[in-house]
Amino acid sequence: MRIVDAHTHLLPERLGRAIRGYFTQAIPPESFPYEHEPARARAALVAAGVARCWSLAYVRRPGSAEALNRWMAETWGSDPVVEPAGTVHPGDDVPRVVDEALGLGLRLFKLHCAVGDFSLDDERLAALWARVSDRGIPVVVHLGHSPMGPTEPDELGILEALANRWPEARIVLAHLAFPSVREALAVLRRHHSLHGDLTPVLFHPIPLQAGDLDGLTDRILFGSDLPSLGIRLPDLVRGVRELGLTAAAEEAVLSGNADRLVPPRRPHGLTGS
Repeated sequence: MRIVDAHTHLLPERLGRAIRGYFTQAIPPESFPYEHEPARARAALVAAGVARCWSLAYVRRPGSAEALNRWMAETWGSDPVVEPAGTVHPGDDVPRVVDEALGLGLRLFKLHCAVGDFSLDDERLAALWARVSDRGIPVVVHLGHSPMGPTEPDELGILEALANRWPEARIVLAHLAFPSVREALAVLRRHHSLHGDLTPVLFHPIPLQAGDLDGLTDRILFGSDLPSLGIRLPDLVRGVRELGLTAAAEEAVLSGNADRLVPPRRPHGLTGS
């Protein structure tokens, strides 16, 4: 079964080290089975059978996105495995940063509200939503304000308002808004432009049972959060396969939906180190 991991973070080594250091303030370093260094993280994905991955960039403050977007494009733009994402902060010159990222060939974006301390409906992001709506470019969004990742149920209202305003935007809800998963699934059912990914939060897989994804499997993506992951990636894949999905639905979740949103640059030969 082909696997596309639509939620990884293969970032500059210094940034990756800082993120790992943040988590290991409270979590023993040995709890993380994957190294943060980008080449090693890529190798771990390939070794686990991942054909492609989306590497999602995000920033804490204005003024950081441009350099990170350039690094993502230069490092991974021609890589057959890694699909690099761009990012932007509402405090940036949003039209200029987004246009440069698109000019670099970046084909998706990531917004992390908690890390960047902003709201998804910040009016300064309107230029981003206009551009991605026109071009069919997906945006992975991490809702909420807790730096450790959880999303509160009432924060999903912002996502609904955004989906109403920008109905053509292909928005992917990271972590299915864990732990507010039931509420998130209801929002996805009301807005057919919205997608969600099954990315765990550190040691917590998305809690799903057979039937929870009925009618949604064409909009659900597999994700791991590697290297910020306390679970072995094959165990995550096994969890999808234990949901009792049809073969077609399982294929869609594990690879097809991600490949549809961001088509492979090359149709074959997506392995290697």
